[in-house]
Amino acid sequence: MSELLSIKKAVFIKEMNEHFEVDQNITSVDVFDTFVKALSKDTNVLSEEKLKGLVFRQFKGYGDFDKTMQDVAQSVSDIKQSTEDAMTAIDNNDAGGLKSAYNQLKSYEARIQELEKDIYTDDVTGIYNRKFLMNQELDPEGCFKTDGVLLHITVNNFSQLNHEHGHEAGDTVLKFVSKVFQNSLKNMGIHLVRYMGVQFVAVAKDRVAVKASKICMDGVDTIMKKTFKTHEGEVLHIDMQFVEVAFKKGQSFQEVHETI
Repeated sequence: MSELLSIKKAVFIKEMNEHFEVDQNITSVDVFDTFVKALSKDTNVLSEEKLKGLVFRQFKGYGDFDKTMQDVAQSVSDIKQSTEDAMTAIDNNDAGGLKSAYNQLKSYEARIQELEKDIYTDDVTGIYNRKFLMNQELDPEGCFKTDGVLLHITVNNFSQLNHEHGHEAGDTVLKFVSKVFQNSLKNMGIHLVRYMGVQFVAVAKDRVAVKASKICMDGVDTIMKKTFKTHEGEVLHIDMQFVEVAFKKGQSFQEVHETI
């Protein structure tokens, strides 16, 4: 393996402190992205996107880091073989062989759906994660595919809730908040994403942006007026913030997000 990319501990800690609260839950993707961001600022040689590729390749040198993607590749290979078997069965008027190939394809389809869920699902809330946003909602350059509005929802006092009531209560808050918005936005074809820590985002196309924004504002208002109790009977209040930013097709997500 080539010499590992590195930065000073103080530089990395400073970047982490700027993006995350002390008691905030963070994911491996958060750590990866923060390291790349800090490295980009510190070296000022390569862009973040190019550095991501270099860092990712070095991570892949350890253990089964990309095992999930290997499973996907194997499933694709199996599907190709089943398809070829089906074509042969059709040519030979082999009804039994065709049925067998069809059953194999259905099995592989279910497996791929499971893999996709593993890749794109946030462990805590069960909604889509940042990887889904980057790979499915944006183009390969990280830009928006159409005109629209970026919806941004934040739990402002999450660190306090975690500190006063524990991480279990904090996770419950995240699950509840995501459920409130996802249920409404999903009906409009909009996917709620846990972008980073306590930040949730959604990409709304122009034709549904106004309605989606109202749903988010109403949801925030409802949650902030609601009183919650922990299992121990402690009362807690959730403080939230909603921001919307219009964007144009081809505009960088990072550029739009940084204006929030």
